[in-house]
Amino acid sequence: MNNTTMVPLLEMEELILYEDEPVILLNTSCKIESISKKAAQLLNIDEEIGKPLPMDDLSRSRWHSFLSRVRQENFSFSSFNVKGKGLGYKEIIVFGIFIKKKNLVFLKILNEQSIYNRVQLDGRSFLNDLPYGIILFKEDMINEINTKAIEMLNMDLENILNLTFDSFLTQYFDFGYKKIQFLSELKTFGHATFEIKCLNDDNEMFFTLDCKYFYYLDMVVVSVIDITEKIQLKQKVQELEQLSEIGKMSATITHEIKNVVTSLKGFMELLKFNTTEEGKKYIKIVESEIERMESILSEILYLAKPNKLIKEKISLQELINEVIQVMQPQASLNNVAIQFNVHENCNSMIVGNANRLKQMFINLIKNAIEVMHNGGTINVELKNMYNKIQIYIQDQGIGIPEEHLNKLFTPFFTTKEDGTGLGLSLVKKVVDEHQGKIAVESTIDVGSTFILEFPNYTDYFTRFYYEKNQKNVG
Repeated sequence: MNNTTMVPLLEMEELILYEDEPVILLNTSCKIESISKKAAQLLNIDEEIGKPLPMDDLSRSRWHSFLSRVRQENFSFSSFNVKGKGLGYKEIIVFGIFIKKKNLVFLKILNEQSIYNRVQLDGRSFLNDLPYGIILFKEDMINEINTKAIEMLNMDLENILNLTFDSFLTQYFDFGYKKIQFLSELKTFGHATFEIKCLNDDNEMFFTLDCKYFYYLDMVVVSVIDITEKIQLKQKVQELEQLSEIGKMSATITHEIKNVVTSLKGFMELLKFNTTEEGKKYIKIVESEIERMESILSEILYLAKPNKLIKEKISLQELINEVIQVMQPQASLNNVAIQFNVHENCNSMIVGNANRLKQMFINLIKNAIEVMHNGGTINVELKNMYNKIQIYIQDQGIGIPEEHLNKLFTPFFTTKEDGTGLGLSLVKKVVDEHQGKIAVESTIDVGSTFILEFPNYTDYFTRFYYEKNQKNVG
């Protein structure tokens, strides 16, 4: 057979036949549609199209059960005895994929090539074309592995040669009895799965390890499937549900407390006329604390209740200048300077609510002042990035531990002794209300930088009209 008789397979699932891979394409009657030179040489058969693959009676019977499995599961393994040009039969172990559109079976012969050479990322290996990780264990020892599995599980190439299925599982089970239960399920039902968590480049990743046991080959096939997005989405939904419940509860409690606070304020007013000068000092302190309580209750209500915003065209440059003027006295008292740098030709116009944005920037600058125990400089920078406006607020404070960075915007999370844990939650809500983004970079004993990004005035309306038109089309 010359190269022109090879059947071109154009779909990703219909893997390309390479001349240096021992691969065969068969129809459902086990007749050869295409065969590579490597496979023909290995089996010592002619490269002739349309002839049945020469097998013994047991193998022909095994073909039908294999075909049923591969149709149902899309891929499977089996072993066949193939008769070459000589008198004897050669036993081969094959990995098969069912090509639905053409009703064909793609087979790769798993030959004696060393594992180490196979895992050297041979780009033309069909296993490397699969969108998920695959690991094959034959008689408890690793037999095949693709590039995807190595990358996903961050495996060490030097140790793969000696990897057994038992040692592979041991990495992911905290207790021995759990592994025993898993193996029992796998051997009894031929199929078992479990989920694992890994760190890849400091990123938390989640995978499902789907294991299938082929008893007649004593082979285990492990499929490594990335479910990180699914897990993160599930976690996000759970967080939103918790926040929703907290919001409902907070709103109810806050209204009740505000009623009590209103009564207390009334009684304080009455006491002013019936107390000594010394008593008035204490009443003033109580009134101050009541005002602080009202402020906290207002913040809780703001977080708990969705509010409709009246938005208008605003210059962020002018708004930040006003905030800096308001915060300048507090900064000076704490030996802190505030520098504001606006990049040349910066367009700072956005659509937003000035009061909410002011309160947000006040919170951020107030936090920056409070973490700079020895004074220093707060650098505020305003610039354009494509059709976005970015604001950097950088302090020279104590920094934020890495384990706290993901919790900063969670309601009631605080590292301050007298903090409520609501300030940054309010900041995040204002950012979300203005279709913005916020990120934090921090180094211990160096400082932190809060990076905010908002759509500019033009981009806001472009997005608004696009979403409106999409709804109308829907």
